[in-house]
Parts: sequence; C-alpha cells; structure tokens
Amino acid sequence: MKEKIRSVGGESETVEALKDTVTKARTAVAGSVGVAKEKLAQVGGEFGSQAGRAGSYAKQRADHARENLVLGYDRARKDVDQLGSDIGVFVRDNPGRSVLIAAGCGFLLGYVLRGDRR
Repeated sequence: MKEKIRSVGGESETVEALKDTVTKARTAVAGSVGVAKEKLAQVGGEFGSQAGRAGSYAKQRADHARENLVLGYDRARKDVDQLGSDIGVFVRDNPGRSVLIAAGCGFLLGYVLRGDRR
C-alpha cells in the first residue's frame, strides 16, 4: 500500500498533510483535555472549600440555636417555679377562697369529662 501511495506523487503529499493535521488535532485535544482537568480540579477545590465554610457556618448556627433553646428552657422553668411559689403564697393568704376555686375547678373538670351521661 505504501508503494502505491509513493508511486503517486501528489497523493503522498496529501496523506502526509492529513497525518500532520491529525497529529496537530490530537495535540490540541490533549492540551484542551489537560486544561479542562486543571480547571475541574480548581473548581473541585473551590467547591470543597465552600462546602467546608458552609458546614462551619451551619455548625455555628446550630450551636447558637441550641444555646438559645437552653436559655428559653431555663427561663420557662424559672417562670413555672415562680408561678408555683406565687400560688403557694396566695393559698396561705386566702385559704377559703383557694378551697372554693379548687372546688369550682373540680366541678368544671368533672362536668367536661363526664360527657353525655344523662
């Protein structure tokens, strides 16, 4: 086959030019692939960095929310403790009124829970 190509002078130059073009295209594609790999690695590194920052920010926000929840719970517990203390003082100061209020609450609770019995 090579002898056939060599025997025809003009065609052999065309084949060589075609080989050169293919080699140049192959080199250009390889260079482009190398650049694409570098850019992909760079973008991957930036993405990893941003993901790390996002994770750190999320952890900070979760810690802040946890601290606020603990503070809110402590305040509510103190409020309930204070309410219990206030009720104790009221009962000591007004024993008759406290018994009537308790009887009224018991009557209403019994009426509500009794349901539809006639």
